[in-house]
Amino acid sequence: MLLESLRAEGYDAEVVKGAEEALMLPLEEYSLLISEIDLPGEIDGYELLERIKEDRITACVPLMFCTVHDSENDIIKGLNLGADDFITRPFSLREMMARVRSVLRRHRNMNPSVNSRTIEYRTLILNVDSRRLLIDGESVGLSPTEFAILTMLLRGRNSLFKREEIFGAAWPGEPFDNPRLVDVNISRLRKKIMAYGKNIVNKSGLGYGFLDKEV
Repeated sequence: MLLESLRAEGYDAEVVKGAEEALMLPLEEYSLLISEIDLPGEIDGYELLERIKEDRITACVPLMFCTVHDSENDIIKGLNLGADDFITRPFSLREMMARVRSVLRRHRNMNPSVNSRTIEYRTLILNVDSRRLLIDGESVGLSPTEFAILTMLLRGRNSLFKREEIFGAAWPGEPFDNPRLVDVNISRLRKKIMAYGKNIVNKSGLGYGFLDKEV
């Protein structure tokens, strides 16, 4: 039913039997991956996501979970591992299509409509055209959501942004009904940018910012 709905929306969609088969495909050429957590074979959805995010070639490919697992721990684990969205079954097809469009829109719109195409801070270089992040000359894979958040924080360096503002930049057009998403993605982003993670500061009541120093 989901496959038929995706194709009816005009997407070129296909189904594979499990993670092992998926990992044989050129996943870097895909616009979006949708996975259950419980999969046939030895690799579950969590491990599939980890493998995709650990590979620099596929690290920027968005993945969303569509699963019967609905506990808070399941959701937080999926988001911490790098999932771009998490929808639990049963679900309405209208909601699912809206979530798919939202993830694809974020992935396409990672290039903000601003003048500067490259943002540099010491050995950190963020190119908004190629959607690449380099730290000490090494490529760092970011999800579309992480890229949008880091771009916002770097463009407004030494400024603080409330969760609502960050949510609006990273999840455009979506209702601000889960502030925890901001915290989880920023926590994940801090780990990915290594030593620069300490520059992302959260000041109680004021919000998050990428700071050169305490301001």
